[in-house]
Amino acid sequence: MALIFDGKVVVVTGAARGLGRDYARFFATDGAQVVLADVGDADRAAAEAAAAGPRCVAVAADVTDRASVADLMGLVRSEFGRLDVLINNAGLWRGLHEAGLLGCPEELWDRAWAVNVGGPLHCYQAAVPLMAEGGGGRIINISSMASHLGGNPYGLTKHAVEHMTRGMAAEVGGLAITVNCIAPGIAAFEAASGALPNAEAVVAGTAIRRLGTSREIYQAMVYLCGPGADWVTGQTLRVDGGANLS
Repeated sequence: MALIFDGKVVVVTGAARGLGRDYARFFATDGAQVVLADVGDADRAAAEAAAAGPRCVAVAADVTDRASVADLMGLVRSEFGRLDVLINNAGLWRGLHEAGLLGCPEELWDRAWAVNVGGPLHCYQAAVPLMAEGGGGRIINISSMASHLGGNPYGLTKHAVEHMTRGMAAEVGGLAITVNCIAPGIAAFEAASGALPNAEAVVAGTAIRRLGTSREIYQAMVYLCGPGADWVTGQTLRVDGGANLS
């Protein structure tokens, strides 16, 4: 039986650890050649992904730096000659929930917007020409269940990502490139070493009374990157167990 992403080339940003690391491994298991991009060392994650499937490479890349992102896409071009899927997963959240708006330090605010909003924009701008040369592609931006929470600096950046997704989709639909967004809830991802400290509170706030998993979020990617979503673009798919329904 053919693998879902057999022969495809996928870039996952923020892939050295956490959910990004899991996404990379899942794509590789399903036949993709995966480029794991991260500002940190992604060699171990790349080796783990390569053990599950085809060729996988780690690339040091800072999504806030246009030149670094250009180098990343240049490597994809030289090593693979194409790009089929871009997962804009890199994000900054530590400290943002605690700070709120009144107490959010300027440096943290600026860094959050640079990573969470500027990062996907830079990767989009650099990836589109390569995708267009290959006849099209799929871009998935990552938002969050927090995008609908007021007074939350992290949520504000993710709300911007959802808005930006619609603009991107409108720009590149004619190039056979779709751009969609996934807004995950809190997932006890498979690479995690322990349970979340506030797991009970998180579960109580969902319609489906349990945490999600990285694989459940990945399954949304499988849909949006597959032939069943050829006519789906500019959308935000909330994969959060029914959080914030009230």
